[in-house]
Amino acid sequence: MIDIESILAEIISNSTIASANIFCENGGVSDRATATATAEKGEPKSTTAPRKTPHGEAWGALTRTHAAVTQRLQDALARAEFPPLPWYEVLATVADAPEQRLRMGELAEALVITRGGLTKLVDRLIKAGLLERTFCETDRRVSYATLLPTGADLLAEMRPVVTEELAVAFSANLSAPQAKELRQMLERVRSSACGVS
Repeated sequence: MIDIESILAEIISNSTIASANIFCENGGVSDRATATATAEKGEPKSTTAPRKTPHGEAWGALTRTHAAVTQRLQDALARAEFPPLPWYEVLATVADAPEQRLRMGELAEALVITRGGLTKLVDRLIKAGLLERTFCETDRRVSYATLLPTGADLLAEMRPVVTEELAVAFSANLSAPQAKELRQMLERVRSSACGVS
């Protein structure tokens, strides 16, 4: 069974999730927050942020939307007295893998988390009896996060909460075909950012 210490430790370690109200308000984030002054040779450095560009505005909208949806999911899971969102993300990712197990390195890449951060997170899920660490039969250096039946059961309980919140967050303004188109556009941007054409 999941103990309260594991859940609280997870919530505290994920306290970097910002409240949605900061990201849902118009103009709630300063344009100058991360800007750096640059100048052409011979021109004085500007102390103001560069002019907004369509790509910069798209980036800002993407980060604010991510933060707002993440907070919405986190709040819904907390209201339902479930573990935090990162637990759901690990369980869902491992559940979708072949044989419901995934190499730790592949899991870290899939979740966009450091290997060290993933190890701590997986250790908490192991302690809660939701996952186990298994090893490759031919190379003991390779370890897997493997879903246990209790993890699959918890995921089955959490998934409808997450699915419903995503539907509410997206479907009011985005049809299923538009959501598919958005995903394709974001994949193109990700590929470009990663240097993949």
